[in-house]
Amino acid sequence: IRIATCVALAAIAVGVLQGCNGETYASTQAEPYLHRVHTLEVNHQESYTVTREFAGEVQAGQRSQVGFEFPGRLESLFVNEGDTVVAGQLLATLDTRLLEAERDELQAGKAELVAQRNTARRNLERVESLQASNLASERELDELSGRVRVLSASLDRVNAALAANRIRFEKSELRAPFYAQISRRSLDSGAVVAPGEPVFGLVEADSREVRSGVPATLAGHLEIGDAMKVSMNGLESTGRLIAKSPDIDPATRSKPLRIRLDESWPPGSLAYLQIDLPIETHGTWLPETAITAGARGTWLVYAAMEQGDAQAQIESRTVTIHHAQGGDVFVSGALEDGDHVVAAGLHRLAPGQRVRLDKQAIAAHVRENN
Repeated sequence: IRIATCVALAAIAVGVLQGCNGETYASTQAEPYLHRVHTLEVNHQESYTVTREFAGEVQAGQRSQVGFEFPGRLESLFVNEGDTVVAGQLLATLDTRLLEAERDELQAGKAELVAQRNTARRNLERVESLQASNLASERELDELSGRVRVLSASLDRVNAALAANRIRFEKSELRAPFYAQISRRSLDSGAVVAPGEPVFGLVEADSREVRSGVPATLAGHLEIGDAMKVSMNGLESTGRLIAKSPDIDPATRSKPLRIRLDESWPPGSLAYLQIDLPIETHGTWLPETAITAGARGTWLVYAAMEQGDAQAQIESRTVTIHHAQGGDVFVSGALEDGDHVVAAGLHRLAPGQRVRLDKQAIAAHVRENN
């Protein structure tokens, strides 16, 4: 009896264990593991923009080396390097003692001529009154008339000399031609100045330009007044295109541009001109993580073909990369609008593999793009 009871209990235990193993196996077969993937929806566009960068130089709107038109001894200097001056401000003067002596001499000569002409005119009036009574000869009348005309001409000559003297006085004062900063002082007080010798270097204070050369084909797409992005030492600004040279630089084979800036960047600084160039190509932007290398130099993306119940099957699609920028690539190829491609983790996947779609991740990406 005891033996029979033990055998029966053992049989029941084996049956229970077999039933448990069968249920566990069935459960495992019913719910296989599917890798979750984050997908992006393909949205084609007809072009993309390439940002090209060209080096240029910051320059002042005007630069000038100013000096005196006439020679002389430098009497006084009123500004120095680094000073800001306004248009018409006095910068320096020459010694004018010789001009003062010349002016005094001319004024004395003028006074003498005026006195002589006045006397000749009174004599002419007397002769004219006598000649009316036939008491004066025609010869005497002609001589006095000629005398008055000669004295008037001499007086005009002296007046012209006085005007020239006043101009030399004015040009003995060096004044700023525009609102500027003094970039250089070349001479000191007491120096003898030659005609045209620079005394100060001026840089226009309120105007800056960037001069840069771009390919002629690219310059053809630009219009006067276009807004241009410019950067210098990490600083960014927006300028306006104010001129395009009609000539091509023979050294660089580029067409020079002038861009007016609102910033007071130091002249001579290296600046970079950024131009957005549209490229007409049908394609879509994808993150770099959505691209993987294929056979023989090709590039692939993995499309997730939905199978229902938030599941999909992986298919490989060949694409061509046209441009890469900021972690994204513009591609074209075997993709249609509305297709979903795997955004990252392609090294864990293979064509034909079934995966589970991460709908929350898809929604979050759409919000970011919007």
